[in-house]
Amino acid sequence: MVAIALPAVNEPVDLPTIKKLYAQFGLHALWAKIERDPPLLPFKSDGCSAWPDEWQGVSLYPAAFLHDLKYWAGYPGEHVERLVADAELMIDVARVLNSTLVAETMF
Repeated sequence: MVAIALPAVNEPVDLPTIKKLYAQFGLHALWAKIERDPPLLPFKSDGCSAWPDEWQGVSLYPAAFLHDLKYWAGYPGEHVERLVADAELMIDVARVLNSTLVAETMF
């Protein structure tokens, strides 16, 4: 499987591309939920919402994009799922930066 390049910040993403991205990231259960009940708003990632998309020359955008995909698939009342997505973002950022300091601050 050829990896799909991530869309740019704030670029709208159509459902066929989203399906491929969910498959690429192994988010099969989330895709099944979207397929049954697509969110009303189209998907686009704003990157790291309250944080720079790059930290000391390292891009955090892939981790932020994945986090945005998980949040977009969320629905009201899914507080646990959102907490898990936030924790996974923290872990992804810690891995990318090889440090927990920024990741914990973002969390």
